[in-house]
Amino acid sequence: MAFEDKAESIKESLPKKNISRDREPRISKSYTLKKRVAEELTKKAEEEEITASRYLEKLLRKEFNL
Repeated sequence: MAFEDKAESIKESLPKKNISRDREPRISKSYTLKKRVAEELTKKAEEEEITASRYLEKLLRKEFNL
């Protein structure tokens, strides 16, 4: 299969251009969590198929109404 054919076949799985994305630069910070909290965070993130970091960001955005 040629590259163009392969690209066309996966086109539907790629995000659409009209999806708005937060282009704000990310900063790297380090925080420590209790083991139980970290495990629950990871479990919930896996359910949504995102990283624990992104899941935590989602929770904080909701909590702070951002």
